[in-house]
Amino acid sequence: MTALGTNIPLYDLHVHLRGGMTVEKAVARQEESGIMRGVLRNIGTGWPIETDEQLAEFLDGVAGFPVLVGLQVNDRDWHLKHSPELLGRLDFVLADTMIMAMPDDDAPPTKLWMPELYTIDDPEAWMRRYMQHNLRILAEPISIFANPTYLPEAVKHLYDELWTDQRMAEIIQRAVAEGIALEIQATSEYPHDRFIGMAKDMGAVFSLGTNNFDDIPIDMKRCHDVVARFGLRAGDLYRPSRGPLGRGKALS
Repeated sequence: MTALGTNIPLYDLHVHLRGGMTVEKAVARQEESGIMRGVLRNIGTGWPIETDEQLAEFLDGVAGFPVLVGLQVNDRDWHLKHSPELLGRLDFVLADTMIMAMPDDDAPPTKLWMPELYTIDDPEAWMRRYMQHNLRILAEPISIFANPTYLPEAVKHLYDELWTDQRMAEIIQRAVAEGIALEIQATSEYPHDRFIGMAKDMGAVFSLGTNNFDDIPIDMKRCHDVVARFGLRAGDLYRPSRGPLGRGKALS
């Protein structure tokens, strides 16, 4: 399937094998829709994959299926603690900013989507820390920066105040310099249009994804709409190519 009104092929590079979603179902939906799927699992302490043995089991389990294969990385030292040979079998690596040390840099990692676990008493001070958290992740050898400009519930109403043009530009510049795609997610409000427009003007590459929690099909209308409204072309969209730590390239 191509994006509405274009001849651009679509890739859904955020398909979790969880909640009843299997690689076999991903293949079936790929064949029905023509949308290429990238399947992944989460890796990190307390996540489905913690060890190289579990990583190898995952990779072996999807080997031979006509899908792209990736990981969502949740520990910041993932690229140091896992086998380069196993990581080299990946098509892409995806990371977001939704796990962050709270209330300070010396505290344990906290899931920002669980507001009962923390408070943000000074939004601007927190945002300065959060910017550094974003930039640390963009310094990792990832392929896709998922859900860019995400804000937790406590401060999401301050989006335009906290995500200044200067901060957005710094994130985009780092992504462009590192060859990292910025995700447009079908089920998320992030990033807002201001960021997308700025990113396009600055030469960023975009990735599309659904981020499922179960096996119920997800409408990619938001992805279609962004492609159409911003006039994205094949060269603006990311396509994985197997290589060191899942680096990829734009569609050609």
